[in-house]
Amino acid sequence: MSAPRGFLGHHEPVDISGLAGSFVVEIGIRQAWPFVGFCDNRPTRSRETRLYIDATWSIDAAVVDDVEDDERWLLTAARLNGANVVGAYVGTDGALNVETDEGHTLVVSGEATASTVGEPWWFSRWLES
Repeated sequence: MSAPRGFLGHHEPVDISGLAGSFVVEIGIRQAWPFVGFCDNRPTRSRETRLYIDATWSIDAAVVDDVEDDERWLLTAARLNGANVVGAYVGTDGALNVETDEGHTLVVSGEATASTVGEPWWFSRWLES
């Protein structure tokens, strides 16, 4: 059985379970998409990837129905910044779950909304930093 992967178009698949051991280096918004940046923290030259979100998401108990609420994303996602990822998986419903050592969990729905363009969530390629 292969590991769950997330991708869109020209983006390379990312091994979701491989996010464990990485840490969050940035949160932000690029055009219309909230994102979370991860660094793999390898002893050799480290690599980074971004998770882009185009679906409903939640962090802990803060559920956001309006995926276009940039201010709420920045305020809520700030608690992820600098956290270490201890687990990541894709549920049977396609939702991405990312758990941190600080007890926070980011859940991104696997279902598109009316305004979703393409996939509900995807990763950029791993790039050396």
